[in-house]
Amino acid sequence: MKIQNSLKHLFISQTRVKLINTLFYFPQEIYYVRQLVRITEEEINSVRRELDNLKKADIVKSEWRGNRLYYWANRESSLFLDLLTLANKNAGLGLVLQNKTELSGKIKLLFYNYKLVSGENKEGAIDLVIVGNVLLKEVESAIKLEEEKRGREINYMIMDKGEFQLRKQKRDQFIVDFFLSSPLVIIGNPREIINI
Repeated sequence: MKIQNSLKHLFISQTRVKLINTLFYFPQEIYYVRQLVRITEEEINSVRRELDNLKKADIVKSEWRGNRLYYWANRESSLFLDLLTLANKNAGLGLVLQNKTELSGKIKLLFYNYKLVSGENKEGAIDLVIVGNVLLKEVESAIKLEEEKRGREINYMIMDKGEFQLRKQKRDQFIVDFFLSSPLVIIGNPREIINI
């Protein structure tokens, strides 16, 4: 809940927060205005105004197709990666696991592979890594829900702090490959990677 509360104070418009979450949670998707109104459950004028603001800030792009105006996340925006991370912290699996962490404090780090959140498929690659004292069955149902949302299987790995530390020290090929793919930190602080 920390991220949700922080965003409410950071962004004045709740509609803007909902639009960013929608557009950047699935950045490969395109949406028309009425569709975004249904998803965000906000008034159409508010959605149009915020889409216009996001377009002026070069955060979203738009295009007329037939009689509908479609919007999508601007991958060329300098804020794309930051908004992608925010959306994935504030929705779906990231939000569910953060709430579990607040209750149990067991998950120390959660990393998403960039390919997972950007909608690019790379078969065989690990999509996310969870570091902490977590049992598989504690997160399995949340991951299943995320797989349904994303429409694909999610490959994940769970390890405790000791195993993560050992793999780092030995320069385990899995760890090296995963971190070379520029993962997004969804739970935890990037500095914690060094200290764990």
